[in-house]
Amino acid sequence: MSEFCLVLCTCPDMDSARRIAQCAVEQRLAACVNIIPGLESVYQWQGKVQTDNEVQLVSKTYKPKLEALYTLVSGLHPYDEPEWLVLDITGGSPTYLDWIKSSTT
Repeated sequence: MSEFCLVLCTCPDMDSARRIAQCAVEQRLAACVNIIPGLESVYQWQGKVQTDNEVQLVSKTYKPKLEALYTLVSGLHPYDEPEWLVLDITGGSPTYLDWIKSSTT
């Protein structure tokens, strides 16, 4: 099992995305958070098809930090049910993976 993962989370706007990303990195819960604007999401919510413009966050983190990162995101996120998808990193540059670990411990 990998020690590292990517976390995907969408936000409704740049302000909330930046606030979450900044706090995650400042608190060493993520080594890096990419903020990707211009996302259009189509989804079912409360029995209706919705379409919204969103901002995608991609967080690189060390798995022991996942629970604390989830608590942070849940506390700052404006959505009732924010996206929270965790993807294992199964490989990568050893020096980059070392950087993720050292940046989050």
